[in-house]
Amino acid sequence: MYKIKRLTPADRLKYKPLMFQWLYLQLEQSIRSGQGQSRFMLIGAEVADTPVGLAVLELREGAGARHAMLQCLFVAKPWRRKGIASSMLSEVRSLCLEKQIHSLEVYYYSGKSSTEAIEAWLQKEGWTQPLCEAVVFHINSDISRASWLRERPLPSGLELFLWADKKEQELKQSIEAAAAVFPDFLSPFKTFAPLEPSNSLGLLSEQGIQGWTMTYRLTEDTILYDAVYISPEYQQIGLAFYMLARSIRLQLEAGIPYGIFTVNRGTPVMMKLAQQWLAPYSWKTSEKRICYLSLK
Repeated sequence: MYKIKRLTPADRLKYKPLMFQWLYLQLEQSIRSGQGQSRFMLIGAEVADTPVGLAVLELREGAGARHAMLQCLFVAKPWRRKGIASSMLSEVRSLCLEKQIHSLEVYYYSGKSSTEAIEAWLQKEGWTQPLCEAVVFHINSDISRASWLRERPLPSGLELFLWADKKEQELKQSIEAAAAVFPDFLSPFKTFAPLEPSNSLGLLSEQGIQGWTMTYRLTEDTILYDAVYISPEYQQIGLAFYMLARSIRLQLEAGIPYGIFTVNRGTPVMMKLAQQWLAPYSWKTSEKRICYLSLK
């Protein structure tokens, strides 16, 4: 028989094998910064004192309401189909109501062996129908055939630099100086995975940072292209794909075989460009999907 329990930060090492590496690193960073349980809440499932399941919530606030993202809901393979996931979700609901959290959201990806089972379970538990949050383009070395990868000169007054060559505080000050305004999903300061130093690029003018292409190393052979931003002043002259082309060339020169591009539905211009220039060289496309659960 399994036992469901609310976890403390001290439990994180015991449950580390059930957690994504990037999520564990975020949890560690949160604890070091003093946020601890104010940002993350953990629910565990144990059998004979051995962890067999884990749910991780990340608290968010916006539009005057509190909500949370279900970053992890995992059950070890021998213990699946025994109601453990549903029991953890029930405890998640109770915890959220105590914390006056009004809704949950969860992301997952299409095209995986687990997708069908995930969607069936979400529907059973009362989550909304899935919505496509982003399209994911998967590339390999075939991208080298793309004509737009060729080297071109930058407009006068602009220069590219490697993001990892500058300190974070210096970068933040330069972005503030340029008065850049961008949605959270285009932030260059995410911590969900290790920043890839070889091809994360920034775009600089005398006024400050005017853009960036942020990449993260997911595995030894795969890079995620996560956020491309160009300031409005320079958006109409093709700089987004200029920077992507340079970043991809650096990836190929480094011998890294695979790349993944996530293009958010909230950026229709980038979506149009990706369909035109990335899709023909992608060996696969998939979707990043989102579902919601109301707790009112």
